[in-house]
Amino acid sequence: MRKTPIIILFVLIFGFANCQNKQIIETSDIENFWKAFDKLKYASNKNDSINIIQTEYIDISTEFFKEFIKVRNFTAEEYVSLIHKYPKFWSSIRKETENVKNRKDDIERILDKHEKEIPNFKRPNVCFAIGCLRTGGTTSDNLILIGTEIAASTPETDKSELPNWLKSVIGTFGDIVSMVSHETIHTQQKKGYLRDLVEHTISEGVADFLSEKISGLTINKVAFKYGFENDCILRKEFLQDYSKNKTDISNWLYNGSKSKNRPADLGYYIGYRIAEEYYNKTANKEKAILDLLNRKNYKKIFKKSEYIKKSCS
Repeated sequence: MRKTPIIILFVLIFGFANCQNKQIIETSDIENFWKAFDKLKYASNKNDSINIIQTEYIDISTEFFKEFIKVRNFTAEEYVSLIHKYPKFWSSIRKETENVKNRKDDIERILDKHEKEIPNFKRPNVCFAIGCLRTGGTTSDNLILIGTEIAASTPETDKSELPNWLKSVIGTFGDIVSMVSHETIHTQQKKGYLRDLVEHTISEGVADFLSEKISGLTINKVAFKYGFENDCILRKEFLQDYSKNKTDISNWLYNGSKSKNRPADLGYYIGYRIAEEYYNKTANKEKAILDLLNRKNYKKIFKKSEYIKKSCS
């Protein structure tokens, strides 16, 4: 009879440990956004609108979304401006964003795949919120922050009011699960200062390469299609830009509003190919994955991959 309390204690401790280890997928900020959005019709002026978004969305944000706001500096004024500018867009994206809460099992399955393939995998928390059309996804330590208004967009999303650079990216990321998969790799990368174009490019390329390798998903179909069709030209341009100014990433990464006559963010493609070549050349695949996740290795990976030096056929 005395064994019973010990067994109960063991179960409680084991259960608590499991709860501590289980990651959180937070979606309640999406619901809060749309509640605030619906109240805007009662606003009599711009200040009223700003106050509604501030008090009904930002001020009651979850702890994860508070971090997102801090990282991206979202403000009530910016939300109100975007809502009034692009009413058709917001109306068209609502259903997709509200459905995210029903996709948690899909996200769990993708995280399971990553955990199976990546040594020493640390399962990240995930926060879905509505951002200000500036990011589909980013990370903060072991937290994935998803801009659901971008990540959940589809080819059917109404882009008619949007500027050209947003038109070129909205609806091209594939799915929210693709974005989570990509950002999951970023949470596993060892911290390290990215000093130049090569290191920034490989950091993003590794996330694309390993995400696709593990999950079969990609967020950069448009850029990759263009990249494979223009591989030789892009390699030459990349090397020329790197030789001129090693720290300038503006032609290759995060250049959605500036890129003309071709897809933005082609550095993701270059980085993907560098990571791919390095992985293929490394016999020990587990070591290859660990190397790719260590940002201190990126100069070595750049040289060993020999991707940039490949002859054009």
